[in-house]
Formats: sequence, structure tokens, C-alpha cells
Amino acid sequence: MKILFLSGFLLFTAGCTGLLQTGSITKAYESYENENYPKTLKLITQAENIGDVTPALRAELTYPKAQTYQQLGQNEKAETLFEYLKDQHKDSQYGYLAARRLEEL
Repeated sequence: MKILFLSGFLLFTAGCTGLLQTGSITKAYESYENENYPKTLKLITQAENIGDVTPALRAELTYPKAQTYQQLGQNEKAETLFEYLKDQHKDSQYGYLAARRLEEL
């Protein structure tokens, strides 16, 4: 009985972690659209620190983080993140978008 409860609890916790992460990502995009860049960075960092982050999710979080740094005038940080995406996620949409952004800089 204890094993069944523990298994159920772990599944529930994993599900909650995913919901928290998704919520942070959604709120980060909203904050970016509202030009609240410090809050955007805070929410992205929060999403990065909740549970496991897959390589695909890492790319999805890194791209708006780079855009946010660019909006804040922190171009070196933005460029570093775009370079990371271009090199490490070249086969993803974020790698492609980052490469295009770097051409514009």
C-alpha cells in the first residue's frame, strides 16, 4: 500500500512540476509582450530551475532570454545566447532563428 501511495505521489509531483514550468513559460511570453523584461528574465530562470529541462526546452527558453537581453541593451549576453543556439541547436527552429538574428547584429 505504501509503495502504491508513493508511486502515485511521485506521478502527481511530476505532473505539478510540468504545470509550474509551463505556467512560468506562458507568463514569460506575456511579460515579454508587455515589455516587462526584468520579469521575463525572472520567469524564464524560474522555468529553467523547475524540474528537468530537456535540450528542446532549453532551446525554447534560451531564445526568448536572448531576445530579452537584446531589448535591455545587453547585446553581449544576447549574442552569446544566440551563438549557443546556433551552435548547439542548429537543427531546431531556435538555432535557425538565432543564426538569422546574428546576421542582423
